[in-house]
Amino acid sequence: MIQVRDQKIDEQVFMKLHEKEISAWPTGKDIDLDEAVEYQKSLPEDKSFWRRLAKYKAEGKTGLYPRSGVPVVEKEIELLRGLNSVGVELFPFTTDSYTRNRQFEKAQFGLEESIRTGQNKLNGYPIINHGVKTNRRVVESCRGAFDPRSSYGANSFVAEMAFASGMTSMPNSFFGWIAGYDKNVTPEACIETAQYLGRLLGWYADRGVILSSACHGWLPNGVVPMYINMAAQIIESLVTTGQGGRAIIPLTNMQGNFSQDLSDIRASEILFPKYFEKLGRKDAFIPGIIGNQSSLFPFPQDVGMAYGYINYTAMVAAVAGLPACSVKTVDEASGVPSIQSHMETYRSANWLFNVMRAQKWEVNEKEVQLETEMTVKAVSAIVDKVLELGDGDICVGTVRAIEAGVLDSPFSINSHPRDLCLGARDLQGACRYLDFGNIPVPEEVKEYHREKLHEREVAEGSKLGFSTSIADFWCLSRGQITGRPEPSPYEAEARSYIPEIKAKQPTVITGTVGVDSHVIGTKIVSRVLSQYGFKVVALG
Repeated sequence: MIQVRDQKIDEQVFMKLHEKEISAWPTGKDIDLDEAVEYQKSLPEDKSFWRRLAKYKAEGKTGLYPRSGVPVVEKEIELLRGLNSVGVELFPFTTDSYTRNRQFEKAQFGLEESIRTGQNKLNGYPIINHGVKTNRRVVESCRGAFDPRSSYGANSFVAEMAFASGMTSMPNSFFGWIAGYDKNVTPEACIETAQYLGRLLGWYADRGVILSSACHGWLPNGVVPMYINMAAQIIESLVTTGQGGRAIIPLTNMQGNFSQDLSDIRASEILFPKYFEKLGRKDAFIPGIIGNQSSLFPFPQDVGMAYGYINYTAMVAAVAGLPACSVKTVDEASGVPSIQSHMETYRSANWLFNVMRAQKWEVNEKEVQLETEMTVKAVSAIVDKVLELGDGDICVGTVRAIEAGVLDSPFSINSHPRDLCLGARDLQGACRYLDFGNIPVPEEVKEYHREKLHEREVAEGSKLGFSTSIADFWCLSRGQITGRPEPSPYEAEARSYIPEIKAKQPTVITGTVGVDSHVIGTKIVSRVLSQYGFKVVALG
């Protein structure tokens, strides 16, 4: 039986949960909620994440939103001040993997080793181990606002520590845990954890401190439109605002086709207010939308192409008038440019030439409007179905929708999604569904996808399938808008065994040691084995 409900957590229950959370590591004893409220009120306005974002929007500017986080405080402060020097004032503060998985003893050892050796022994900032006083040193050391990141295991404690330390935003994206971080956790447990953060945001809001929450949604690990991602972001925002959170920041992801990327931004501007009104979230508001480069496509290994990928994301955000854009980083040349740095620069330009010229792109308002309409129809149908499955309760509906494959995405690392859908790119590089699975996309939108993919099949003279989807997954990292399956010298021999395999149906057990995106490869192998006739028991 589903226990989670879209109901605000009782204050007494919340306070008991709060005491339990902050007792998980000794530094938690320094968290005093009443004192934290007063500290938050004492901070200058530029420390408020949503206000800084809203100011960018009002000024017609696009700010950078890069990832950062190193273990040693002095190095972190040096890094933040360096980012300040190039105009960065929005910091998605990355915590380390041990912290995200509540392994605070290992995080402490890594921190001590980082200090002792002078080398980073953690892949982020151990916010829990540093504690309130030290974290406030970091917050006060630079201009700008902080948005720390965690995962399911430590999300609640990290939020407590972050807000008490003067940080003013935090993602509440439980679909991100399902998509890329937590292999075995149930959707229901994810929602309950997200409700705690929403309630914490609401607790501060009731006392005059408005903190914000970014929505990442269900990032696809394959090539599909952002319909599920956007529906998931809306659901995350409804879970958060249902507990009293108010400031919601959607992140719109770039996938390489300009019209589709621009239309997704426009669709978000329509859809979030629509569902805030539908569910009576009267206090909820959006200070701005952030462009995001976190679709889980392979990042270009060639530094020059990496610049191109980054610059494309920035270009879309700028054209769309977004107040901020999140981009990944590459190593940059310093001092007098070398021949190598010139070459890397030119590769960056060629990336743009190849991708944009191949689309023969020019401002096409009609095309963008059509994409926007299709996206709004598809996402609305998905969210409405989730509400229907929950009899109006967004939390119950979400659990049932994942079970039914109504909410689904290819190669998610969690064991609960159905993984029934599959996508590929059309001739212009826009992401379409090859197989919708059980996702309730309207027939009009389905037909639109089929037509677009058929155009590519005619142009290439071949049927699109699973191998196309995998090739398309890699194409952006190679500066292309579509991929071509690479024939294997063993293909014919492998296919010769299919009749015997199907007759015997041997069982193959697949699995991955680990909890995050490493599971994607196992899921791809499992699907290929199933196509060849094996009976696959996938452990995730």
